[in-house]
Amino acid sequence: MNIELAEYDVAWPGLYERERSRVLAVLPDAELEHVGSTSVPGLCAKPVIDLMLVVDDPLDEAAYVPALEAAGYRVTVREDDWHDHRILKGPDTNINLHVFPRGCAQVRRHLLFRDWLRDDAEDRELYASAKRALAGREWERVQDYAAAKTEVVLDILERAYLARPVEPGEVEFVTETLPHNAPVVLEDYNPVWPRWFAVEEAKIRAALGERIVRLEHVGSTSVPGLAAKPLIDILLIVPDSADEDAYVPALVAAGYSLRLRERVWHEHRLLKGTEPKVNLHVYSPRCEELDRMLAFRDRLRAYPEDREEYERTKRELAGRTWKRVQDYADAKTRVVERIILRALS
Repeated sequence: MNIELAEYDVAWPGLYERERSRVLAVLPDAELEHVGSTSVPGLCAKPVIDLMLVVDDPLDEAAYVPALEAAGYRVTVREDDWHDHRILKGPDTNINLHVFPRGCAQVRRHLLFRDWLRDDAEDRELYASAKRALAGREWERVQDYAAAKTEVVLDILERAYLARPVEPGEVEFVTETLPHNAPVVLEDYNPVWPRWFAVEEAKIRAALGERIVRLEHVGSTSVPGLAAKPLIDILLIVPDSADEDAYVPALVAAGYSLRLRERVWHEHRLLKGTEPKVNLHVYSPRCEELDRMLAFRDRLRAYPEDREEYERTKRELAGRTWKRVQDYADAKTRVVERIILRALS
């Protein structure tokens, strides 16, 4: 099959508004966005209107599917192993409604790609040229055409993420950190690191019990074969990370110390452990960082070429003198974002 692209049609925003009104009539509080190529003025596209609906839990279809069915939509795709993504077809065949969970990194990915193409004429033309070149080929499935665009999409997204990062906001240090002023020491992967995590996991579970929503080993020590600082990064999800009284005293009693607060940036809290060295990152559910950290870890575990690319970057940067270890972490941003984008594609 060939892919038929149409030049941008000024009627497309109106079609989106029609579908938005249709959805809001049955889901008045729906969080909706126009995404995909028809949402970018001046961009050629398949004449399909893509809507993105953000819900608390796509798996809880009873909360939104019956209402949408009453408006003429029907579920056509369920991807439980990919962000719990759902696709519903609209009453017209040229309408796709994509459903993602709140806090899913795919939500920002779609919006950032759309907004970047709206603002950047050069990348908009780059994307259009790639689409036209690929559309002329024979494809067995539309999904194969979409997959063939991955390289140019990732190229554009990398520029967009670096140009428009999520600003962390003010960092409130509860306990001060001494300047590092030295290189960063990396060690070859040590199989003892998962056992260190297991000990810390047991300690945290004993301290917090049912207050834990999720607990994961993340960071470089969680990736077999990857060189790392001998420091265990742990991701802790609690019902409300801003409610420190609900978990910080218990963790302090277990030997951790509260190091910093980032109220603007996902209400992130960082606690430190000393034997072994531990960074305990605390977030609330439906936080984009949860999605990103796990996607990064799982990609490095599964793809040796990405793991090797990341390790080369780490070793190159580690030998420099850094005022703060965070400066070393920040210097890895480009390669980290590139790998996360691959994981999310």
